[in-house]
Amino acid sequence: MELKKSDVTNLWNINETTWDDVIDSGYKKVLADPGLDDAEIWDLHTSSGGWFHPLHIHLGDFQILSRNGRAPFAYERGPKDVAYIGPDELVRVIMKFERRGRYMVHCHNLPHEDHDMMGQFRVGLGPDDADPHDPIEAAEPYVDTYPPDPA
Repeated sequence: MELKKSDVTNLWNINETTWDDVIDSGYKKVLADPGLDDAEIWDLHTSSGGWFHPLHIHLGDFQILSRNGRAPFAYERGPKDVAYIGPDELVRVIMKFERRGRYMVHCHNLPHEDHDMMGQFRVGLGPDDADPHDPIEAAEPYVDTYPPDPA
């Protein structure tokens, strides 16, 4: 995944994709499409000239395999859900995808989030399949009955 500022729109993005692109696609545009129970290695790279990106990958933990071709730092060897990608760095991670659904990946650098530096990936679903974990569709609305209505 390439993390950078677009030369065209001047917006921070992932693989030239912003969250507006996801919305415009009817939430079908994805950055990755692993199958259920697949394990994948992702390269997280920035060539943004002096900027860093704490990249948060939703769904589960991943393991950092390398940083710029070298072993990760000692504190990076445990399970992670955020990887610090420094200026002009390449961080390689591995994750296993054990739950169906659509999940976000985004930069935790707030100005970058404000620039729509977010995307989604899809696990074990087709482009038109409903997401079983969609917060709008997954559960019945809660109706608050306290205090009880006077009768």
